[in-house]
Amino acid sequence: MVSNTYASGEGGHVAKLEWLAVTTLATLVAVATVDAVRGRQASEPPAPTTELPARGVLTDRLEALQASGELVLYGDGCAVQLLALPSLEQTEDPRGCAPRGAVSPDRSLVARCLGERTELFERDAGVLVRTVPGCTPAWRPDGVLTVANEDAVVRFLGACPTGGACIRTLIDRSELARAARRHPTVPVQSMGMRVLVDGIAWLSQSRAAVQLSIRMGGRLAGVGALSALAFFENGRLAETQPYFRITGGRLAASSRGTYVTRTPDVILRQDGTQVNLPPHLRDATAFAWSADERLLALATRFAVVVLDVTSLERYDATGAGLRSVTLPLSVTELAWR
Repeated sequence: MVSNTYASGEGGHVAKLEWLAVTTLATLVAVATVDAVRGRQASEPPAPTTELPARGVLTDRLEALQASGELVLYGDGCAVQLLALPSLEQTEDPRGCAPRGAVSPDRSLVARCLGERTELFERDAGVLVRTVPGCTPAWRPDGVLTVANEDAVVRFLGACPTGGACIRTLIDRSELARAARRHPTVPVQSMGMRVLVDGIAWLSQSRAAVQLSIRMGGRLAGVGALSALAFFENGRLAETQPYFRITGGRLAASSRGTYVTRTPDVILRQDGTQVNLPPHLRDATAFAWSADERLLALATRFAVVVLDVTSLERYDATGAGLRSVTLPLSVTELAWR
């Protein structure tokens, strides 16, 4: 039996060495839980779990990042948990099975696409408010709902005196076609081309990022769908760098409209340039921003990672200096409030 007072002699030295080995191993396990500073080398993801080992170390790291608010953790089915930051206290969301979709800025309404129409629900009660034609719903920061309808981005103004819904075009199909023609594969004279809207993210009341799916006609019909992400200002194509790559993920704007994200690994600045993520974080299923945009949370297959955005920009420029905290939680979706 080994006590806190070491025995003298050879047996005492062995006991002391065994105690030091156990203590060192425990320290290494606690430190390995946290992503404090990473370089370009990828690391193995933590095992999926519902517990938070080394919680005290994690809360200290989150306090160092000045993390605050709540992370909304969506699981399978109706499982929704609220994770307080930096305390990591976890509670169940009392709303339960609230409709999921594009949430309005005041968090009172949810818009979701069903077929070729968009349904608008009260978020807490789940009551259907109205249905409008079109899909790909997105909210402007001023609370205006926009959708893609008949190959254009429009907003709805309510019922018209003549019946039906009154709409106003915000981004015309001709402007969307202009953006599509900037794709390097699209010829100058592109006959039979159709441009579809796959995603909309409003950075401000006048500026939007739109994910386009380009379908070619004629002899290029067999090429398949091409992808482009373009920025528009007051309905006109902005002079920014377009982004060309099919990701199949969800498009969203950051809290203050400084960045645009698309899962699994796209983060763009307002000028269209990309912020590069470390290799081990390029499989995100969801992005969530703090209200002040200082921090970014990513949901990956095995964990939720909270990043310091300033250090992420530094990492993109230098390949080092990334500050992050890894929470071993497995979720399907993520939000920050």
